[in-house]
Amino acid sequence: MMPGGNLLDQRLAAMDRCTRCSQCKFVPVPKSRAHMSACPSIDFVEYHAGSASGQLIMASGIAHGEIGYTPELLDTISACTMCGACDTACKVNFAEIVEPLEGLYAFRARIVADGQSPKRHREIMERIAETGNAQGRARSERAKWATGLTFSNRAEVLLHVGSVLSYDMSKHQSLRTIVEAVQKAGVPLAYLGQNEGSCGMLAWDLGYHDQARTLANAFVRQVRQSGAKTVVTFSSSAISAFRSIYPRMGIDTGDIRFLHFTEYLLEMTEMGRLSLKKACGHIWQKVAFHDTCKLGRLTEPYQRADYALTKEMGGIYTSRSPEALNFSRNGIYEAPRALLRQMEIEVEELERNREFSYCCGAQGGVKETIPAAAKMAARNRLDELKETESQVMVSACGNCAHHLGKHTRAPAIVVDLIDILAPSIVVGAANVVVHERVE
Repeated sequence: MMPGGNLLDQRLAAMDRCTRCSQCKFVPVPKSRAHMSACPSIDFVEYHAGSASGQLIMASGIAHGEIGYTPELLDTISACTMCGACDTACKVNFAEIVEPLEGLYAFRARIVADGQSPKRHREIMERIAETGNAQGRARSERAKWATGLTFSNRAEVLLHVGSVLSYDMSKHQSLRTIVEAVQKAGVPLAYLGQNEGSCGMLAWDLGYHDQARTLANAFVRQVRQSGAKTVVTFSSSAISAFRSIYPRMGIDTGDIRFLHFTEYLLEMTEMGRLSLKKACGHIWQKVAFHDTCKLGRLTEPYQRADYALTKEMGGIYTSRSPEALNFSRNGIYEAPRALLRQMEIEVEELERNREFSYCCGAQGGVKETIPAAAKMAARNRLDELKETESQVMVSACGNCAHHLGKHTRAPAIVVDLIDILAPSIVVGAANVVVHERVE
């Protein structure tokens, strides 16, 4: 998808190639009927329009002038978390012929351009414009977690916290502990403080692509002004934006390296600058890991390729792309699991995991627009925990952990990974020998 222009018109040929096969609704080769769904939207809407295929049909109808906007159409669109599971499922069967997620991005941009953006989406964008975050929290509160910490004006590494974690006081002590450990390990950190704003990911998901591009360019300018060559973020939405959305928007990030904090901490432990003690308590013997959409399949680095098609063997469409690109297999899956293993915690896989993970419902504006849909997705995801030997679900995304935690039922619990890491993190290589022996 090239930046600028009418993205819906650019995607029409791909949209119209959708065969209506419904594969976008299901996990490829599911392990059970109970957890075969890939799409929280279709689970909530319960008719074809809620699926990626249904949305592409509506988008095509709008683009061809065959249908108009209705409240029902906009409500259906708003139930989609933009999690990308449909895209992965479709590509397993049809490679890059349709690319549903690109079509959904284009459709939402067209909805905004036509002045039909849902009221709740407009309100979210107003809050981002006024305060730099979707919650509408004051900028003066954004850096309270860092009170007493010292940061450099310019440094090789820029710390990016993200809006959710910045305002979640229950996580501030864990955040401080991890940041202090990195500093004590000899890494000077720059931090934007109150000047840190939205990365643009939510604006992009909601279809406000011009505003997303403005936010992205502003952030990249801040990075360059800080002198940082590496950005370490605690936000799954931000790392997805940096790696997957900024290239789509044509944002030039040059040689800036973007890392999720789990990747950075793993590097630090491998270098022996930090280590992790064994997690204390029997509760941590085995945990189930929730792969976040933004941190998993949607952090695969976006690569442009020749997606034009040729007809082979009497009419079969074949992509000219030299290799399989953007199949969601190269997202951030291993780093958080590796950190858990370093703390001698056994990681149990949920049925839907890695690129086939099921969305918790907290993304894409659904939590703010259709809370019932977000709640249903969370409950569906938590049901998978019943099929494991663990009662603990761990997420490396604060947004997911908070949303899932609100809807969990005892004895099950949901834990943010930073709350396990913080008590275990040690400066230096004290535990390297132990970890090598265990592994």
